[in-house]
Amino acid sequence: MTDSQDLFSVGKVVGFHGLAGELKVRPSTNSPTLLLSIEQVSIRLASGQELSGEVANVRLDKRLLFVSLAGYKDRTAVEFLMDAELLVDKDQLEPLETDEWWVTDLVGLEVYTTTGELVGAVVSIIDGGNQVLEIKSKDRLVDGTILVPFVKDLVPKVDIRAGRIEVVALPGLLEPQ
Repeated sequence: MTDSQDLFSVGKVVGFHGLAGELKVRPSTNSPTLLLSIEQVSIRLASGQELSGEVANVRLDKRLLFVSLAGYKDRTAVEFLMDAELLVDKDQLEPLETDEWWVTDLVGLEVYTTTGELVGAVVSIIDGGNQVLEIKSKDRLVDGTILVPFVKDLVPKVDIRAGRIEVVALPGLLEPQ
């Protein structure tokens, strides 16, 4: 495995399925099909200890990943993994489609209106069912951040290479919260 800063979170172990040691994992992405080809995982236990494991099988069912690890033959052998986070190198993930980005690629991008006025920079992506861009205003005197729903109608252009996102300047949308 690579340095832990270069790892992508597959998700958190939230339970077990059956007696054969299959882990139920809540995916950390809204596109869990990207995770179906993983072969090696880093396992970060709730205690902070890190282990590695070879994936024997992974499948998706009802927005949960079911992961079997080689060498863990039954439920008793995996119960210590409850609440653990599974991580992988990004190169194990399926390629992204057009108009798909990693959240980490968006943080730090400058945000402009569609007419070219600088708004600020993305400081975070808030994921509460729908994703929201959290933007720090270019005006350092302004407290708070600007929250813009990350939908095509309001964010028509993301250009990772240019380091730029464009948003529609609807009345009140770009007011700090």
